[in-house]
Amino acid sequence: MKKVFAVFVLSLTAFAFSALSFANNVVAVVKWWKAFLTVGGDGTKIAVKVPGFIEWLDWSVVDYSAVTTLIPTIGFFCMSVGAWRLLRRRRMSAGDFPFFKGSDQLHIALGLFGTLWGIIVIGYYKLETVSMPDLMQCLHTALFSTLTAVVGVFMIDRPIIRPFFCRLLEKAGCVETEEGDLSAAVESLIVRLGEASDKFDERQKSYEEAFESRQKKYEDCFLSRHAEYEKAFEARLKKYESEFSARQKEYVEFFMRRIGELERRAEESEKRAEESDRKLKAVSEALRG
Repeated sequence: MKKVFAVFVLSLTAFAFSALSFANNVVAVVKWWKAFLTVGGDGTKIAVKVPGFIEWLDWSVVDYSAVTTLIPTIGFFCMSVGAWRLLRRRRMSAGDFPFFKGSDQLHIALGLFGTLWGIIVIGYYKLETVSMPDLMQCLHTALFSTLTAVVGVFMIDRPIIRPFFCRLLEKAGCVETEEGDLSAAVESLIVRLGEASDKFDERQKSYEEAFESRQKKYEDCFLSRHAEYEKAFEARLKKYESEFSARQKEYVEFFMRRIGELERRAEESEKRAEESDRKLKAVSEALRG
């Protein structure tokens, strides 16, 4: 029971620290809202971050919904109560130990509440004075709340805390089952963990296969499109060259015809000039004779 007592002391200490952080966070939120409502939502007249009543805990005031400090407070309180019950040798069900039924849903709901609260606060700012730090503070409130809930439930609670406390409960011999059979409960827990691990491996493998398939498909599509573009460009270039040659030939023939016509007109003009000279010469000789 020494290990259980150590867990109880650590959980109680962490709960006291979390409770102080939560109280400090609430005080900071109240101060900020009072100042915010006093200036009428003018972001230029209020500091983005307002301290609480415990200066060395102001680092935990990362959002103005107090969710990021409330969720650990609830968790450490449940762990303290669970460890105290183990010290008192009380029989308990291993299903939700050391938490209560619906604790996961409560934490996720608190995270969602913080997210919505951070988004709603943006609407109380004056549009002509709202700044990027103001929007980032609202975004911090939304994201930190959701992050705390998700990390607390899916990365700390289920994979670490519950299996650890279930092992303590098993060693203490305080597991309560419907048939009073501890081995059946342990086997059921092991089977569920194995199934969850297998499903996770299958999903990860399917995701990797789908990713490789899509990547290969995109590469093949890119190469095919590139080849089609090159082929189309060469066809167009060849067509333009043939059209240019045909037009060049037509232009040469046209200018040759024009030159020939001009040369014929010049010869006809010379002939008419010579005929006119002969006529003039004949007339002048007739006038002399």
